[in-house]
This record gives sequence, C-alpha cells and structure tokens, in this order.
Amino acid sequence: MREARPDDLPRIVNIERRSFKHPYSPGLMVSLMALAGDLFVVYEVGGEVVGYAVALLREGRLGHIMSIAVDPGHRGRGVGTALLSELLRRLKERGALVARLEVRVSNEAALRLYRKLGFKEMYVVPDYYPDGEACYVMVKWL
Repeated sequence: MREARPDDLPRIVNIERRSFKHPYSPGLMVSLMALAGDLFVVYEVGGEVVGYAVALLREGRLGHIMSIAVDPGHRGRGVGTALLSELLRRLKERGALVARLEVRVSNEAALRLYRKLGFKEMYVVPDYYPDGEACYVMVKWL
C-alpha cells in the first residue's frame, strides 16, 4: 500500500468505472488526487494497482471518505479492509475526530465492510444517486 501517484490514474479510473453505476469522472479523480495528497492510497498486487481509497479532511476534524473501490477480480481478499483501515489511521493521525461516508442502501458488500470497521448508519438521504437510489450516511468516531 502506498500513496497514489499521477501515473496510477488510468488504472484508478478503470477500477472506478468497473465498480460503480455512476463513476467519478477522470477529471474529478485528478482533482481528488491533488486535494487529498497522502489521503489517496492504492493497494498493489504484483506491481499492479488493484484498489484505491481516497478521503478529504474537512474543517480539520472530519474525514470524508470520498471513494473506495477494489478491482472485481481482487474482491473478497481483504483489500478493501486494508485500504479503509489505512485511510482511517491516516485521518486519525492528522487529527480527525470522525470519519463519514455515503453508501447505496443496496450495497450489501460495502455495508458489511463499513460495519465491520465500526461505521454506524446515522440517517438515510432519499434520491441521493442520479438513478434515484437512497444512501446511508455512516460515521465512525476515531
């Protein structure tokens, strides 16, 4: 695991597209990389990026998990757990008191991961996604 680099972007964008119904654009991923710094991490297997996670530190105390995704061929192997655990560690190290994220109410695999790492559902936002699906806002106190 390491900080993401600009040359990782094509692989990150590919993983993003394969993971989400409404993926972030390549331009947004470039912006996130610039804004997040070392809060944008990748996980490599055999020199190939197979997953990434990115967060922003807001107001010095809120860690906002913006995106986390693992290549479909590498899911179920602990990559997501490792990525999110590392991001939470880095956020806490920088003084974040809480981490938050949004997740589709239908994304059972992600919900299992977040609950396993101590996130709790706080409330539902109806029509959050472009297709009309709701999301849970989840938080974890660091």
